[in-house]
This record gives sequence, structure tokens and C-alpha cells, in this order.
Amino acid sequence: MIFLLPLLSMAQNNNDTGNKTKLCEQISSISSAVDQRIADRETKLEEKRTQIENRIEERWKEYDTRLAEKREKWNINRAEHFAKLEEKAQNNEQKQAILDFKQAVETAIASRRAEIDTAIQEFRQGVAEVKNSRKAEVDAALNSLRNSVKTAFQKAKTDCEGNVSPATIRVNLRAEIKYAREKFITDKQEIDKIEPDMKELIDAKKTAIEVAIEDFKMALDEARATFKAKMELLKPQSPESPESPEVTE
Repeated sequence: MIFLLPLLSMAQNNNDTGNKTKLCEQISSISSAVDQRIADRETKLEEKRTQIENRIEERWKEYDTRLAEKREKWNINRAEHFAKLEEKAQNNEQKQAILDFKQAVETAIASRRAEIDTAIQEFRQGVAEVKNSRKAEVDAALNSLRNSVKTAFQKAKTDCEGNVSPATIRVNLRAEIKYAREKFITDKQEIDKIEPDMKELIDAKKTAIEVAIEDFKMALDEARATFKAKMELLKPQSPESPESPEVTE
């Protein structure tokens, strides 16, 4: 919004000549120019918002695709491991113990994935809420700026029609425009302080994922203990080992 004051300097030059008529004529043209520049700023702002939104959506789609591919790979590896484990069963009781163990592991994995997916979804919803809230606040600040500027120019035009000196018109207009600009900058700086909100979302996501992983480890340890108690002669490698990278979810 720094462009506002250079425009007003034109009026200052006219005022120095003592020509009130020319000053008031230029105030009208300056008002139109300022309105257009604010509109141009809004257009650029919307374009930037669209670009950011597209980048975020693309990033999240790529993440989802990679995660789905990794999970499918881990599923295949785990299925192959269980198939080999089942081949070692020497009787129906051992086969049933392996099936029970497999079911317990699959249940634990499904639970962990559901909890992690929920954490990711809640994080993304939180980001969207912060983004929408910030957008509304910026739009409100910009609208306030527009209205203040419009009011300032309208007052200057009214003063031009009255018995107000050119110097007073110019000084008042510059002061009101400067105040409107500085208020917008201050409001914008306050709105831009989104780090606390984002940190809260990131910390909540991290905590939820850590809890999901700990719950999974406990369920897996319990499943292993039960399985080993039934299969004293069979000591298979952990079927979850191929999927250990998923803790980075």
C-alpha cells in the first residue's frame, strides 16, 4: 500500500501553486487510481492464494500416493512371510495358532493405520481452518482499508466544495490515507502470526501418531507372547518387520 503516498504527492505539488481547482480535480483522478490499484492487489492476492492451494493439494496427493504404495508393498511382504510361516505348521493346532497370530497382527496394523489416517486428516482440516480464518481476516482488513480510503477521498471532495483551504485538504487527506495504510499493515502483521496455530496442529498430529505406534507395539508384543506360548517349537521372524518403515507416518 506504499503506492498511496506517492500518488498524493501530485496533489501536494498542485497545492503549492495555490490552485485549489486543479488540486480538487486531481483528487478525483487519484481516487480512481487508488481504487484500481487496490483492485489489482486483490486480483494478485487471489492468484497467489490459488497457487498456494494448488501446491498444497498436489503435495498431499503425492504423499497419499506414496503412502498407499508403501502400505501395499508391506502388505505383500507380510503375506509372503505368513505364507512361509504356515508352510512350517506340523499339525492343525499349529496352523490355527498361526492364523490367530496373523489375525492379531492384521488387527493391530489396521488399528494403527486408522489412527494415523485420522491424525493426518485432522491435521489437514486444521490447516484448512487456519487458512480460511486467515483469508477472512485479510479480506476484512483489506475491505477496511478500501472503505477508509474511500471515506478519506470523499471527505476531500466534500472539502473541495466547501470553504476549506487547499493546504488543509491536502494535509488531512494525506494523514487519513497514511493512517489507513499503517493500520492495514499492522492488522496484516498480526494476521500473519500463524506459527502458534500451526505448531499446535503439528504437535497434535505428532502426539497422535506416537500414541498410535505405541498402542501398536503393545498389541504386537501381546500377540507375539500368545503365539510363542502356543508354538514352542516354532520361532518365526516378526511378520511386522517388513513394515517397520511405516512408523514415519
